[in-house]
Amino acid sequence: MKRVHTTIKYDGPALANKSMDVAHLAPALLALSDLVKEANRYANGDRAAARIYVNADIEQKCFELDVSVALTIWEQAKLLLSDDNVRTAKEILEWIGIIGGGGLGLFGFIKWIRGKKVVSVVVLRVKDGDNLVEIRVEGEAAPKHVAQAVYELYANVSTRQKAIAVLAPLREDGYETLEFYEKDGVFVHFGKEDVPEQDGSDLPEVIPQNIHKSTIRVGVKIRRAVYEGKAKWTVMYKRAVDAAFEGDAIAWLEAFQRGEVDAPPGSYLDVNLEENYITNDLGEILGDASYKIVAVHGVHKRHEQPRLDFKEGDAN
Repeated sequence: MKRVHTTIKYDGPALANKSMDVAHLAPALLALSDLVKEANRYANGDRAAARIYVNADIEQKCFELDVSVALTIWEQAKLLLSDDNVRTAKEILEWIGIIGGGGLGLFGFIKWIRGKKVVSVVVLRVKDGDNLVEIRVEGEAAPKHVAQAVYELYANVSTRQKAIAVLAPLREDGYETLEFYEKDGVFVHFGKEDVPEQDGSDLPEVIPQNIHKSTIRVGVKIRRAVYEGKAKWTVMYKRAVDAAFEGDAIAWLEAFQRGEVDAPPGSYLDVNLEENYITNDLGEILGDASYKIVAVHGVHKRHEQPRLDFKEGDAN
């Protein structure tokens, strides 16, 4: 199991005796663990699990964090089927911004956008690669570009709050800086003045103007259900599409996975289906739409072929 390494370092007078108050350290590391897991869940669903390991180097007043994504049997399927949808630990940590090589990550984006007024947000379709999101803010001529995955992590309030919680020790007396670094250099640096409000009230919402959302009530046919976790289902809507369960639909999904609801393959779900798609400046749709099931109203089982039972002596 390959591990991707980074080092997290809290520094300041409170650490002069080469120790750190566990009441400050433990919640921050748990928040970092949850952040990595949520980012992995965003990237890989239930196809890979993230495990976080920590080694503390007290002499250097820093805490070395070994992070790895343990790939399940789905990784074998990737190798056999050339499925590029399984993201690596390196990619995920680049999106979070605690290792280098992936452009501006979540932590760097939070530091940059804190307290700014957003003027415009546009998703740029990148050929043969991940989309970029272009953000313009008031008072700066040049826009920032981040991977769409970084935008998605920032837009998720729960994930954003986990990142804020990692920075929480800097609100305490005697803590001055936090850095993520490797021998190649520092990937992100926070001082006290860079820390967002605990409730994130100084972090603006970032909503792309060219992402369009519509929700309709429709019947979709189940092609592939998932009996554990929250990976996407494959359903028929115009064509076969992958759809995540979110919002009110989560309660139905959990009841189905507990065996309280019968919905065999081929059944139809009566759902509220959310469709999201990106357009260019001419209003033309770019790429394929993405889908979410946000409510389930019921299940309609497929009609079975009537069976005729002939008794002995009936006419041929």
